[in-house]
Amino acid sequence: MTMRGTPAAVVQLLSVARASGVMVNRTKLAKLLFLADLEAVDLGCAPGSGVEWRWRHYGPYSDTLRDIESDLELAGVVKVIETTNYYGSLEVRLALTGETPQVEIDAKFAEIVERIVSDKGKLSATQLKDLTYQTPPMMAAQRLGPREVRLDLTGGSPLPDLEPGLERLRAIAQTMPALDDEVGAVDELTAEIDSLSELRREATGMMLDGD
Repeated sequence: MTMRGTPAAVVQLLSVARASGVMVNRTKLAKLLFLADLEAVDLGCAPGSGVEWRWRHYGPYSDTLRDIESDLELAGVVKVIETTNYYGSLEVRLALTGETPQVEIDAKFAEIVERIVSDKGKLSATQLKDLTYQTPPMMAAQRLGPREVRLDLTGGSPLPDLEPGLERLRAIAQTMPALDDEVGAVDELTAEIDSLSELRREATGMMLDGD
């Protein structure tokens, strides 16, 4: 089984973390992936995590990561360990259960993930959270004000949230009757296209002769 997209990015990060002796919990996973995406964009590459980042209480986050975590745990690829941290709070740690599954991931992004884990993986979740708050996307989001905005990894203003508008359009579409093609409309359009074929050939010939 070859993993692609967000599952591949998560597995790649956990694999590098395991090889580097870095403990990863949910917060660290999100922040390290965000920083990897941010560096990829800075280098002119596509963000490799494949998720939509939003400003949440603890900085950049995506609900997709929880869904991927559940899928990987169900598949036996990742084990989810609930423990208590130094401050007595619940902490959920993530780790690969066995050999790293085969992943299909951009080579450049894989290098970025390895570098991010090497440089910042030893930081605590709180330190990583504070670091992400200092990045251009998060600084722009904080200037705008409300949480939940979509982050623009290029550092510009947060992106408009299209989902509410799309939900309204879906609701309207469900109330509308199905559209039927006008009888004979397709045949008439086909005939009209055929009738212009000779004129198109003449026009093309004139343009070629002009060259």
